Amino acid sequence: MEIEQRQKITQRVTLTGAAVNCVLAILQISFGLLGKSQALLADGFHTLSDLSTDFIVLYASRRAAKAADDDHPYGHGRIETLASLMLGAILLMVGVGIGIRGFESMLNPQNVDPQAITIVFAFLAIVAKEGLYQYTLRAARATHSSMLEANAWHHRSDALSSVVVVVGISTQLLGVPYMDALAAMIVAVMISIMGFRLGRKALHELIDTGLDTNLVEEVRVAMLNHASVVGIHNLRTRSMGGLGYIDAHIEVDSNLTVSEAHYIAHRIEHLVKKQFPKIIDVQIHIDPLDDTIKESVLAKLPERSTIERDLEAAWDGIAERTQITQTRLHYLDRLIEIDLILPASMCSPEHKTGIARLQSGAKNLEYVDKVNIYYVE
Repeated sequence: MEIEQRQKITQRVTLTGAAVNCVLAILQISFGLLGKSQALLADGFHTLSDLSTDFIVLYASRRAAKAADDDHPYGHGRIETLASLMLGAILLMVGVGIGIRGFESMLNPQNVDPQAITIVFAFLAIVAKEGLYQYTLRAARATHSSMLEANAWHHRSDALSSVVVVVGISTQLLGVPYMDALAAMIVAVMISIMGFRLGRKALHELIDTGLDTNLVEEVRVAMLNHASVVGIHNLRTRSMGGLGYIDAHIEVDSNLTVSEAHYIAHRIEHLVKKQFPKIIDVQIHIDPLDDTIKESVLAKLPERSTIERDLEAAWDGIAERTQITQTRLHYLDRLIEIDLILPASMCSPEHKTGIARLQSGAKNLEYVDKVNIYYVE
């Protein structure tokens, strides 16, 4: 899914939630005053405060959708992660606040006489908040947005707090004051656990914790299924705003051209993004040899400038060396394989001896394993 489309979905869902919260808060506060229900009135102000979290989501989604720039080469997705952390913290504080109020009510029960009509609006709040939870959670799963997921659970926490209001009003009407406080404390624990989990998930993103191990293994298998891939190593993953980022080294045939290897990398990148919508960025490093021996190979084998100088010395006095149009180097396990490209006109008996001397001269170098001769028009 494109970043722009993801932002549009996030804004649509959040604006819908803000509109519902605004209407619901007005109804709860109004009928809390008219119906003399402190619980419904408090829940109304709680709903009104939720508008602040909606604005946090709107701001974060707009900022996170900005394209990468010089100061933020990996984009602005971390803003979503920070917003998720904030929403988790808000949920945790809401849970603690409800728990404290419930504990105080249990210690100091008060006789209130709310009107029965207030239960209707408490039920309305439950239905509205649960609907927002389901709506927002579906959007979070479609966009793989941890921020929307956090906001969805915030709606669920509001629904649970409204359940407390229903229980509190009902039991108060029945003359059982302690049930209101007990229900409030149970819901407070549930909300606090939600906030803690969401905050922990966001914190893990901030420290670049890898993606789910099952997802990573599925990605590895998908890469290995490509016919040109010999092996995979250094597969690293991280999450940003609920989206996945992957870096991987893939091993391919050492005789492939640079352009073909580049094409393979692009094909694998396209394959992974198409098969796993949560993965938004794939960086492929092409490797013609195993990284376990790479350091020793690079330490022993010379670079092109040194090789060309050694070849010039080895070919001193061989006339055919001036006809070489291209020299290709293949850094293999522990030795180098060389391809010499010559004009097709050199494929004749009079040049056979000279070309053989080119091969033997190059093979006499201690780091050269094989010399191949190719003729081109």
